[in-house]
Amino acid sequence: MAREFTQTTIQLCNKEYFFKRCSNETLKAFDEEVEAKIKEIQPLTDESDLINKKGEKLEKQIESTERRIRLMEENDDDYKAILKLQDKLDKLLDEQDKHLEDVKEFNKEHEGMADKLDKEMNEILARKVEAMVDGLSAKDFLKNADAIDYRIAANISKYYEMCMVGERESKIQQEIREDVSTFRERQKQI
Repeated sequence: MAREFTQTTIQLCNKEYFFKRCSNETLKAFDEEVEAKIKEIQPLTDESDLINKKGEKLEKQIESTERRIRLMEENDDDYKAILKLQDKLDKLLDEQDKHLEDVKEFNKEHEGMADKLDKEMNEILARKVEAMVDGLSAKDFLKNADAIDYRIAANISKYYEMCMVGERESKIQQEIREDVSTFRERQKQI
């Protein structure tokens, strides 16, 4: 069936597969499901971002105060001013300790959330692959896929569209290689 649709193959889970016809409605439904999942966790993401920004701000304030104290000590400045800065530093360090406790509490409260979300997103992606690729079930994809397969699957709509508009197979394969190469470079930076 799929070969009649296209001669273009896509390699996933160490095998080559053909695309099968898939309605825009089906593709849109998968995209909407992913968007809904992202919206569901947006409040947690926002809260996490705020916590991180607060931690970064405190760290910068502490570093700045420590630098000022060192400079004043090196220049034998007024010891009362140095003591004031030292008191400010002590308060910042106490605030940082409290913040770290808040971070621990947040992490404890939401433990496993990232793993759960990752699993749910992978299941959606696997179902999308099953809908678009002839002969690969969602179950087999989840069982056999590696990080590169997930990267290809994340961009599968793009490759499918290229196929639909009649792009040459070599051009599609080149696009896949470039996407995988970009993914690998990003992973090296982590």
